[in-house]
Amino acid sequence: MIALHGFGRTGADFHVLESALGERFTIYAFDLHFHGQSPGYPERADAPFAPSEIAGYFAGFIDSLGVEQAALMAYSLGGRLGLCLLEEIPQRFSQVFLAAPDGLKTRPWYRGMAASGIGRWAYKRFVKHPERVHFVMDALRALRLMNERMHRFLKGQTDSRAKRQLVHDVWLSYRRIEPDLTVVARKAETQGLRIHLYFGAHDRVIPPDLGENLARHAPSSVSTHVLPFGHVLLTTELAEAIAADAAAGGRME
Repeated sequence: MIALHGFGRTGADFHVLESALGERFTIYAFDLHFHGQSPGYPERADAPFAPSEIAGYFAGFIDSLGVEQAALMAYSLGGRLGLCLLEEIPQRFSQVFLAAPDGLKTRPWYRGMAASGIGRWAYKRFVKHPERVHFVMDALRALRLMNERMHRFLKGQTDSRAKRQLVHDVWLSYRRIEPDLTVVARKAETQGLRIHLYFGAHDRVIPPDLGENLARHAPSSVSTHVLPFGHVLLTTELAEAIAADAAAGGRME
């Protein structure tokens, strides 16, 4: 099982899955670029990773294991890369488990800012001078245009220069990783591949209703599961749910 973690986290988060899944899978939990023990590539802010690069790396890793396919587990930011892999190399995966995956909703403002020189300048300025952006966040919360949980999440992710630098590096270097959900769904159907989506009932960052953005394109290939949590989903309960779905099989008859 290839496991991809969320923003600001590391592959160590997947230790919680071992007790429920360890007998079924060998879990290879990666530290994504700029995270944990993986190197950073600051130059990628101007030369972002291409989907084919990400797919080529993981295809090569699966080859190195001497197998044709692996299971895929991805959470939050890792989910965006996971959806990219399903778009690029769906044939290399036997079972798919995505927990609160990013990438289910397009963000034109993010894409536009990241793609323009002025936008990238604004990102760099935010690293050093966050005051105006934080003022806007506070104003949106005061006007009830942003809920408390989302406000707390965004402020918590940007309350130090190191965290803001990570936002800058990850968002800009991954800006081309924007999966096309219609293609993901079509290829899952062609491959007979089941995609399991897991959401937290109280998640305001990636709410459960976003699952419909993928499921409506391939209702027979995508199943949605809602657990009694918020955005923090890597729990023993999630591990048990994945174990039950894995035992049922990953491909459609």
